[in-house]
Amino acid sequence: MAHQTNPVPVPCRDEVNARIRALMDQPAGEDRTREYARLLALWAATTPGPATLVTAA
Repeated sequence: MAHQTNPVPVPCRDEVNARIRALMDQPAGEDRTREYARLLALWAATTPGPATLVTAA
């Protein structure tokens, strides 16, 4: 019998946003850069459709 692993659940967009905000409080460096890229990929996975930019008038 093959061993099955449970897929890692994708967190909700609000949770990813909170993680990104908390990360920005950390000192800049290679680790933060890698984690930011990982979180952006997660954010993209939790955002339906193409990401759009909204600007205030």
